[in-house]
Amino acid sequence: MMRITRNILILFAMAACCLAVEAKKAEQPFVSIDGKMYYPQDFFNPYFEAYLQAEDKAALTPEKYLDTFIDNIVLYNQARAQGIDTLASLRRTVTNYTNLTIAPYNIDSKALEHLAREAADRSKEDVRVSHILVPVPWYGFEKDTLDARARIDSVYRALQSGTAFDTLAVKINPGGSTGDLGFVTAFQLPYALETAAYQTPVGEFSAPVRTEFGYHIVHPIERRPARGMVELAHILVMRKGSDSLDTQALADIRRAYNRLKEGDSFADVALNYTEDAATQANGGYLGFYGIGELLPEIEDMVFALEPGQTTSILALPDCWEIIQVVSKVRNDDYEARKDFLNQQALSGDRFTPARRAYAEDKLKNYPLSVDSLQYEAVVETLSNMGFLWGEWKSGYVENANQPLFTLGDSTFTTSDFYNSLIYDMDKYDERSELRQIVQDKFNDFASSMALGMYVRDLPQTDKRIRSSVEEFRRKAIIQMLTDNFCAERLNEVDPDTLMALYNQDTTRYMWGQRAHYQVVMCRDAATAERVRQMMQQGKDYREVLSQLNRGLASVAEGYELTEETAKVFKPDFEIRLGASDIIQEGDNYFVFNILEILPPQRKTYDEALGEVREDYYALCAERYPALLRRGHSVEIYKKQLKALEKAVNAEKKKRGIE
Repeated sequence: MMRITRNILILFAMAACCLAVEAKKAEQPFVSIDGKMYYPQDFFNPYFEAYLQAEDKAALTPEKYLDTFIDNIVLYNQARAQGIDTLASLRRTVTNYTNLTIAPYNIDSKALEHLAREAADRSKEDVRVSHILVPVPWYGFEKDTLDARARIDSVYRALQSGTAFDTLAVKINPGGSTGDLGFVTAFQLPYALETAAYQTPVGEFSAPVRTEFGYHIVHPIERRPARGMVELAHILVMRKGSDSLDTQALADIRRAYNRLKEGDSFADVALNYTEDAATQANGGYLGFYGIGELLPEIEDMVFALEPGQTTSILALPDCWEIIQVVSKVRNDDYEARKDFLNQQALSGDRFTPARRAYAEDKLKNYPLSVDSLQYEAVVETLSNMGFLWGEWKSGYVENANQPLFTLGDSTFTTSDFYNSLIYDMDKYDERSELRQIVQDKFNDFASSMALGMYVRDLPQTDKRIRSSVEEFRRKAIIQMLTDNFCAERLNEVDPDTLMALYNQDTTRYMWGQRAHYQVVMCRDAATAERVRQMMQQGKDYREVLSQLNRGLASVAEGYELTEETAKVFKPDFEIRLGASDIIQEGDNYFVFNILEILPPQRKTYDEALGEVREDYYALCAERYPALLRRGHSVEIYKKQLKALEKAVNAEKKKRGIE
């Protein structure tokens, strides 16, 4: 028994010794470059970055990546030897990258995403809402605010006791309004009202809610599936004010309507008949409309149509109109509307509390010390300068450069605070409490300065950002060195070398499908339409120019039009024989006449020269590290490569990398 126990202990000791040897190997250098030793922990970050981006991860073993690792260090050492790391252009490049990296930290991205997703969810339904309002300014005198609150509370108790909502609405609302706001969706009401509308069941009423207008009680009347948005175009003919002229206007709109029924495109008919100068050149295009943005009867009509359908002739007080539904868009697709939702959430009042809380949280990082005497002078100055009415001028203040407060090691003057108010020139009610306004504005300013300082300091205080900036700097230094080398070689290369590279692969330098075209650029839509008609009749652009030069800006002929270049003019541009539709770019109108479509073919040397030079440049960059190694000492400790691989695999498990 004693012998067995002793043998087991010996085995444990041997295993522990082996583990210790392996651990010691993992801590040994695996390569020496220019006299400096590099250890596995130096290898991890660059290797894993390349590994995660690799298409064939299994093929990118540590041993396979070793040459790239060494090349990058050799390049970096060479760049430093040449002083590239001290260049002002490098500092600017790194500064630009740093600013882009820290910019997202200026807002609370989680709060923004929550609000954007909330808006997308609410947009699945439209809610018809009525409300009761007791008006009072946001910064009203304390007595006015308390009176308004007491009044809305009494209304709320009356509703709870069974008084009809409509009865109280007419009695309480300014002007005896019923308070019916119609159907609404996200972003159409102050956020507090919108929240009450969507969170209160139909037929019930909310508790009092506060907005900039006063105190409200919200009463949802009806819910329906969201209508979304419609994309519209129209043809409009104005009424002329007399029976005879009005009869002529009606005849014009009828002719337009008949052409539509005969199959003419809406854009062509609008170009010839509409009297809306703002939309004529665009085929009557109006853009997107949501609920509540059109007359109720027109809204119901267009939302009932399918894309491509048009209304009949609509008789409006001052015009005759035909409306086409171009497309319909649902409101509730978060991913498809993410940018729009974020923009709307940021620009409205819903993000204000999140923005304020995020900034105030950063204020905790910096000690705040306020000069109370100077602060009181600020309140007094604003009071005497008509700040409540938006009539004050920041340039006229006294003691503008006096310190107002310190934040950490930074000092902010009275002038700094005054200048911040320029961008928030609200006109407040004369019954507003100035002191409370100034206090809120001051708190917001101090918090925003703290947020700016927090974001500014992130490259020093946040390890991940600091590492990212340092890695970018290393790559930028290497890239500048490589660019300098390749540019010198490209300047010195002889034509025979480039020609040999061109002839090396006969399938590389190819034209895709191209078109032989003529193009006319016009200054107005009417001229462009006449040009298009003449081209449809087979007239050469020179004939067009000689017969119709009024409004023509320039003409051209070429072979360079491809599917990609065509999309620069119009995303859905289709290369087909004959005259194109009119394409508007800014104040100009283009008509293309496609004379011939050319199949793919090889470029001549002169046509491909730019690409050949780019390939030679890339070839120089590929060969440069091998050339550099001759002037740098590199020693690989091959016995340590297995230990390096084991260390990488252990680190991979630790980081959860597959």
